[in-house]
Amino acid sequence: MSATQRALLLCALSSAFAAASQQTYARDTNFVRSAVSGGVAAAAATVALHPVDTVKTLLQQGGGSAALRGLGVRGLYKGVVPAAFSMMPACAVRMGAYEAIKAQLLRRNERLSPETSVVLASALSVVVSSSVRSPLDMIKTQVQAGSARSVGAALSAAWGAGGLLGVRSFYRGAGLALLRDVPFFSINLLAYEQLKNAALAKAAARNAAAGSSLPPVLSNREAICIGAAAQGFAGFTTNPMDALKTRVQAGSSVGFGAAFRSVLRESGPAGFMRGAGMRLIWIAPQGCVYYPVYELTQRVMTPRA
Repeated sequence: MSATQRALLLCALSSAFAAASQQTYARDTNFVRSAVSGGVAAAAATVALHPVDTVKTLLQQGGGSAALRGLGVRGLYKGVVPAAFSMMPACAVRMGAYEAIKAQLLRRNERLSPETSVVLASALSVVVSSSVRSPLDMIKTQVQAGSARSVGAALSAAWGAGGLLGVRSFYRGAGLALLRDVPFFSINLLAYEQLKNAALAKAAARNAAAGSSLPPVLSNREAICIGAAAQGFAGFTTNPMDALKTRVQAGSSVGFGAAFRSVLRESGPAGFMRGAGMRLIWIAPQGCVYYPVYELTQRVMTPRA
């Protein structure tokens, strides 16, 4: 290969890397497409991994092996309906808002790096979606922990406690949920976008080296591995806030301070990581399901040229 050819190849590879980076952060989509993709992906991941979430919730509530042995198959799937319905609309709103906000930040604010735009867009989208997720997440936690026998029982108890004022109890722990979810989704999406960016850059380089003009595409295997890594890391690092939120929502503690003191009194600092292993086992495989389904749904809904 001549010096001129090597220079041209190097130039093509550099251009491919740059193009892949821009393509990763600036997705060709809209709010509706992203919302539908997020909702479908959330439903698939939630149903697939719900039994692990049930075990995690019981462990964080202080339940032992005896409680776990008595669950059975139906017990493992207890609360799966409110779990799915809490995740579908919440993830639909969150991913729709995330892609829309990210696109605006990338387009209109050149002073922000793409990574900063991802973190800001993720944080703002979590705040927007919390109005939908918090009450449904509260119902799911109460059913899983045994505080309510069913969705209807949880709703009846809240209404009986004061009508519309009682329904406000469904937002108990919402602040804790934001303290957990803002860093969780920021870490999650930033890690996913960067790992995806690296995978697409390598694919673009391979295409350029082969003389192909096809745009780089994330394979299913890459989406599975990247999703598991990003979601697992984010889930493990935010377990302390998840443990506190679970105690407040299940009614074991009346607020953040009480939950914090309760965990320290019962288990010491190590108690904040109780259930972290189960959370990792639950969260990482969710990424294996969520992100491939999200990417697939986006591709299916994208109009063909």
